[in-house]
Amino acid sequence: MHPDLGVQRKVLVKSYRRYLDADHDWTVAVEQSLSWVQPRDRPQVSGLGEPGSRVRRLYEARERALQRLVAARDKLERARRRIEQRDRPPGDSSF
Repeated sequence: MHPDLGVQRKVLVKSYRRYLDADHDWTVAVEQSLSWVQPRDRPQVSGLGEPGSRVRRLYEARERALQRLVAARDKLERARRRIEQRDRPPGDSSF
């Protein structure tokens, strides 16, 4: 990997770690909330929770982490393409 991409790569790795943590927290909260009611007694449950509930807040935090991860990946790819174009010899028109 090109040395100039180090910062973008670190941001991507950190974003991925935050997403994994947020996803785990949300998954555990959903599993815990489903354990409160017997499967035969509960209606069809989406797992999102009511607005303002702990489960909903964790879901929204997970979504924000996913959006940051996607943005970090896109920024890394744009930086990689920019460096490839910069380092391409003059007159080389290959993509």
